This record gives sequence, structure tokens and C-alpha cells, in this order.
Amino acid sequence: MNEIVIIPIGSGSTGNCFYIELCNHKFLIDMGIGVKRVKETLEKHNRNLEDVEAIFLTHGHSDHIKAYRAIGNNTNCKVYGHSSVMYSIREINAGRVIIDDCFVLNDDLIVNSFSIPHDFVKTLGYCFECNGKRIAYLTDCGKLSKKLLSNFYGCPLVIIESNYDVDMLKNGPYPIELQNRIRSKYGHLSNDEAAEAVLELYEKGTRNFLLAHVSLHNNTFDLAYDTTKEKLKDKDIYLYVCKDVDDTLINI
Repeated sequence: MNEIVIIPIGSGSTGNCFYIELCNHKFLIDMGIGVKRVKETLEKHNRNLEDVEAIFLTHGHSDHIKAYRAIGNNTNCKVYGHSSVMYSIREINAGRVIIDDCFVLNDDLIVNSFSIPHDFVKTLGYCFECNGKRIAYLTDCGKLSKKLLSNFYGCPLVIIESNYDVDMLKNGPYPIELQNRIRSKYGHLSNDEAAEAVLELYEKGTRNFLLAHVSLHNNTFDLAYDTTKEKLKDKDIYLYVCKDVDDTLINI
């Protein structure tokens, strides 16, 4: 088995859910995609939802937790997240575990959580480590400081949002109030901001990047990809854009 496997089941404003295998661990990040699609996508790659041992929540916005009942009640695992999201998912049968900072799951999976500036009470980014292998997950971030980004230095693989194109947002269908919210320090990262972050992470050793949470109204997958690729020019990286409906299996 590959030491790192990622299946981006859904990524974007219509719903977010990632399946990850790290060494011998299998887990989900977020529950924003319907359980039927989650099961079907995993089955295409000979995986089963029943084998998931943990679910990690970033925050409580609907596109990250709206399928919590069906997913939570179709697994035997525990759901981990900040206390601010637990009330919203109180109806599930699965055990709910409040996390803060760093802990170890099942003896060898080290889970670090980091506070992310976003317009939910508490939004988390994650870094998962097992047997020296690391994966970072960072979406729904309005302002990416060097201090925050430094938590992911040297991580071989980083999933980071590239939410909007500045011109498309400015000239798009969203009212000015919503545009200002997206552009604010509690909103989302633009393509340009994501590209700057990817360049800095590259300089600190990361070589594998997944661009996530691409807006369907204020961005395109090609724009997100091209902006980061141009920033890094001919540097040797693996760069992939996670689409909203995608059955890709990524091996690292």
C-alpha cells in the first residue's frame, strides 16, 4: 500500500470532503458531501467508508458539515473538532472528541491543529504525521501569516485553498458585501495569495501541492492552476487542482 493516498471527494462551496490514507491510517477531513457519493467514490478505488477510523472537522460552515448525520451514522469512528463545531453535530451516533493543539491517535498518528482566520467561531488547519510522513490541510483562510504558514514548513504534501481570482470576484455576480467578506482577513485566499504561499512552502521543502476550495463563480480550475504554476515557473513540483466532483486517487 502507498504510504500517502488522497481522494478529493469534494472541494468547494458545494461541499468539502477528503479521504486520506497515511501509513496504515484511513480518515476523512470534513463531512460536506452526501454519504451516497462518498461511498460510491471510495468504492471506485476499492475503499470502504466503514474502514474510516476518524473524521476531522475544520469548522462548522454548512459546506463542511452538512452531511454529518448520514456520514457520522455510517461509520464506527469518532469525530474530532473544536468545541465550536460540536453543538452543530450533536445528533450523530458517533463519538465526538474536542481537540486542541496536538494529540496522538492510536499510538502513532500525530495530529496537530492550528487556528485559521476565517468567519467561523474557530476554524482549524491540520498537519498529520506518521512514521515521518506528513500531510498538511489548510483551507478557508482569510489571512495567511508567516507564523501560521511556518507550521507547515518541510511538509512533503500540502493541501491549500486557491479560492478566487481577484478580477473574477470584482466583476462577478456577488454583491459587494459578500465580495468584501471573501477578500477580508476572515474570508478566503485568492489565487495570487495561494501562489505566494506555495512558493514559500516550496522554498522550505514542500514538493507536492493540491489546490482546493476553488470557487465555481469567482474562479476557474485553469486559473487557479496557471497562477501558481507561473509563480513557480520551471520548479519541479507536483501540482493538482481538486475539483468539486472528482474521482481521482493521488499517490505520493
